[in-house]
Amino acid sequence: MKKNVTDILDIHTHKLEADSLGKSIVNYPLLADSPLYMPFAGDVEVDRGYYYSVGIHPWELTEHNAGQLLDYLKQQLRKKQFVAVGEAGLDKLAVASMELQLTVFKAQVRLSEEYGLPLIIHCVKAMDELLAVKKEFRPQQAWIWHGFRGKTEQAVQLLKKGFYLSLGEYYSDETMQTVPDERLFLETDNSSLDIEDILCRAAKVRGVEVEVLRETIRRNIQNVFFRA
Repeated sequence: MKKNVTDILDIHTHKLEADSLGKSIVNYPLLADSPLYMPFAGDVEVDRGYYYSVGIHPWELTEHNAGQLLDYLKQQLRKKQFVAVGEAGLDKLAVASMELQLTVFKAQVRLSEEYGLPLIIHCVKAMDELLAVKKEFRPQQAWIWHGFRGKTEQAVQLLKKGFYLSLGEYYSDETMQTVPDERLFLETDNSSLDIEDILCRAAKVRGVEVEVLRETIRRNIQNVFFRA
């Protein structure tokens, strides 16, 4: 039975499908030998009762597997249970060259636009490069910086450029208070916390009732991931 999309609060998790309790968009690993691989997926069919994001993470990328990963990504995006591209992005701490990362990231930007899906972004020490790509493509689909932990000044800059910010276990209170309702998402990523824990803390920091923030997050998810 398909999970109710109104139950989803967590836009990005590496937890098992069953452990997400229908409250998460599960990140689907492309290859079993990926450093991000989780045993719930790999090469088997995804559980059609859940929703997924799928993308090529900079940590996975090599000169030898880029073509294979892109081909496999395109295959998965044809399935209706995939509702976002990502996590995709740029990471100056990754082994892959920035040139290769940019090539593959731009390919995923094109897929995001082609399939009409939001882009969930991983970015480490490459904000200038990321903003340059956004300026080049002027995308119509939402760009969501996942697990944002940067300074509030960076958050403000990204918000001015049209980004959504997804906050998880770690963030500054000032940043949480700065993100406007309509640009905010929450996530668990690799955290052991439940999304309800993250929701409750976020509501406290923002000075709103938990149920008010729950409705805000659900509305944003509906508008970005499940719009008609």
